Amino acid sequence: MAELLTLARPYAKAAFAYASEQSAADSWSKALELLSAAVQDEAFSAYLNRPELTPAEQVTLFAKVLGEDQTAAVSNFLTLLAENNRLALLPEIAAEYEQLKSQNNNTVDVVIESAFPLTSVQEQLLAHALEKKFEAAVSVTVEVKPELIAGVVIRAGDQVIDDSALNKLEKMRTRLLA
Repeated sequence: MAELLTLARPYAKAAFAYASEQSAADSWSKALELLSAAVQDEAFSAYLNRPELTPAEQVTLFAKVLGEDQTAAVSNFLTLLAENNRLALLPEIAAEYEQLKSQNNNTVDVVIESAFPLTSVQEQLLAHALEKKFEAAVSVTVEVKPELIAGVVIRAGDQVIDDSALNKLEKMRTRLLA
């Protein structure tokens, strides 16, 4: 996974730089989301990876997926990816692009995994504390995961704060077995 991200990062940075320059960050975001979903579809991916398809034919397939969202710049980007055998990186490119877009807007997407549903007050308190920690606006998504037993796991980009009972029990087990 880290290797794919390493390969995808320069493409995402280039796409974001171009989209920002053209004031088209949102349209690129939408296009990359559609392209990413297409690549992750098994049937589409199997058809796309047929050896007899040329890079131009692969780009034509994506043009059908994008429809009217297809621009010359996106087409050129896809051509570059196809010629370098990098179309499979589209999900990682899209994720990295969204992260760059969030950083540029000074926002952080946070996923809070909780053993129990959070009240709106608890959610607001956590969001406020995370805004202070990250010094940015925070967009919070809460997921209930009973297997955590108690506590929360907070994921913000590549940062993880694990204050769950499951994690603490796992650490205790590791210490006892060592």
